[in-house]
Amino acid sequence: MSLSAFHIQAAENQAESLTLTLEAILHAAGGEPCYRDINAALGLSFMVCVRDTRRSLASWMTEGRDVFLIPTAALFGIRLRELHPPGAAVGLETLPEFAQHFEASYRPLIKTAIENNQPVLVWRGWPGDAAEQWGVVTAISDEGIGLCGATVTSGGDEVVLTAPPVQMHIVEEIKPKVPPEGELLRLAVRNARLVLEDKTDRRFGITTGPDVYRSWRQRLPSEKASETEPAADAKSHHRMAEAIVHARRSAVEFLSHHCERLGNPARVAIDGAVVECRGVIRALLPFCDLGTVRGLLQSEEGREKLAGGIKSAQAHEARLRDHIADLSSQM
Repeated sequence: MSLSAFHIQAAENQAESLTLTLEAILHAAGGEPCYRDINAALGLSFMVCVRDTRRSLASWMTEGRDVFLIPTAALFGIRLRELHPPGAAVGLETLPEFAQHFEASYRPLIKTAIENNQPVLVWRGWPGDAAEQWGVVTAISDEGIGLCGATVTSGGDEVVLTAPPVQMHIVEEIKPKVPPEGELLRLAVRNARLVLEDKTDRRFGITTGPDVYRSWRQRLPSEKASETEPAADAKSHHRMAEAIVHARRSAVEFLSHHCERLGNPARVAIDGAVVECRGVIRALLPFCDLGTVRGLLQSEEGREKLAGGIKSAQAHEARLRDHIADLSSQM
C-alpha cells in the first residue's frame, strides 16, 4: 500500500472525520468500505456528547469519536496500536511539557511507523478548519512539527501538522474485509445503546445521551447577542445542530438498510428507532441554516424557539434510547 494514495473525501451527509479517515485507509488498501456501516459501528450515528460544557459548542461533537475505535477498526480489518491511553492528553495540549513529551516519546514512534509504510491515525494538530479533526499522517516533513498527511479538508494535498496531535494510533496491519452482517449489527446496536445510556468508557471523560441536550439549552444566551459575538455564537449552535442531523440521518440509513434480516419483534424496535431519529432531524433541521440561527438569537421569541427545538430533540432521543435498548435485548 502506498502512503501517497490517501485521499479523504466526504459525500453529502458525511461529516465524521474519523469515519472518513478509516474509510480512506481501507480504500487505499483495496477495500470497498461503507461510511454508513463504519459510522454506526463507531457509535457515532447515535452520539451526542460533551467533555467540558465550558468549551465552545462547536467542539462538543468532535470529542470522544474514538470511544469504540479499536474494535470497530478490527471488525473492518484494521489492526491499530494505541500510543497512549484515551483522553490522557486532553486539556494538556497547550502546556509546553506536552510538546516536549511528544517530541521525545511519540514523534520517534510515528517516524518509525512511516518508514515501515504504516500510516498513523491522529486527532488534532492539523491547521485551520481541520484543527479538531481526525486525519492520517503519511510522511515526514521539514515544516511544522515535522509530520504531514491528509485530512477531510485537504482536498487530496498533503497538509503539515502545526501542533502535536492529542490522540495517535499506528495502523499496524490492514486486511480490508466486509464484516458479517450479524456481527456488524450486534456491535453497532451494542455501541448505540452504550452511547444513548451514557455508559461509555469513563477514561474518555465524555457525557453522552439525551441529557447533553439539557446542557446545550443552558448555553443559549439569556439576552440578545452582542454586536461583536453573535456570529461566533450562532455558528456554534448551527454546527451542533448540523452534526447531530448528519449523525441521525446516517442512523436512519443504517437501520433501514439492515432491518430486513431481523424478525418481527426486532423490526418493531427498529421502526420505532427510525421514527425517533427522524424526529430528532425534524426538530433540529431549521437550525442547520446559519442565517436562521443568527436571527433567532436576536430575540427572546427566537431563543425560545431554538430552546424548544432542542428540548423536542431531547425527547425524541430519550425514546430512541428505549427503542435501541429493546432492540439490543433481542440480539
